[in-house]
Amino acid sequence: MDEKGDTIYGTVRNIISKRSALYEKINDGDKIKFRTHKLKHYKTLRFNGDIYYYDAPMTQDGIYEKETFRKIPDDSIAKTLGNFVNVKKRLPDFIITNSNDTIFGQIKNPALGKLYLDNELNEKFKIDKDIIKSYRYNNEIYVFKKKRKAKIFDDKEAYMKLVLDGNVKLYEYQNDFVYYENDLNTTRQVRDTKIYFYIEKGKEIILIGEYLYKKKLAQLFSENKNLVAKILNNEYTIDNIYLIVKYFNESK
Repeated sequence: MDEKGDTIYGTVRNIISKRSALYEKINDGDKIKFRTHKLKHYKTLRFNGDIYYYDAPMTQDGIYEKETFRKIPDDSIAKTLGNFVNVKKRLPDFIITNSNDTIFGQIKNPALGKLYLDNELNEKFKIDKDIIKSYRYNNEIYVFKKKRKAKIFDDKEAYMKLVLDGNVKLYEYQNDFVYYENDLNTTRQVRDTKIYFYIEKGKEIILIGEYLYKKKLAQLFSENKNLVAKILNNEYTIDNIYLIVKYFNESK
């Protein structure tokens, strides 16, 4: 929704970059074109099923000015996309064991070691693949899966965030890594994160890369001709993988 209160439908791309925009589909005869709308001109955004509101940073006075954002209540969880924020009430954390027992409590992330759940009886349960098959932490569901390596030194299995459930499932995998930058006489260690997407269809879990993704997605969803057309004509790009899986699951 823009500053005038108008609602525009389309697909959001480059969501966390300066080039972030909503692409509105325009039918021009037999051709498909897109009109772009810069997100900075809008006050409300729906992305991957959640509503985000523009939250302009507040600038503090003083010699050293810095941007600060709205304080999030302790009983809530916030997700941000640039200057847009989605706030929801915090749901209870839980773990599901390999024997299908569900245990509620609070999951903690220590500086060293694995995540663990602390329940009301002060019992501690480490988030370990030999014991725990899935868990909810900060309102997100994580499921342990064997997978293809995202890169050479990656793991073949991991807890991945369940982004979309259904006949076909979409997972997000966060890979944290370290690299070094040389600057004149110094070497600096840099920590970074890269996000990868996996689709589970049947018994397969497929890594969807940034390159040649059109061909892979067209093959994966070949039984849905309308969806394949949307992928091949750029109506849906890799930025819209959530919408691609959702469209397939909801099609009859």
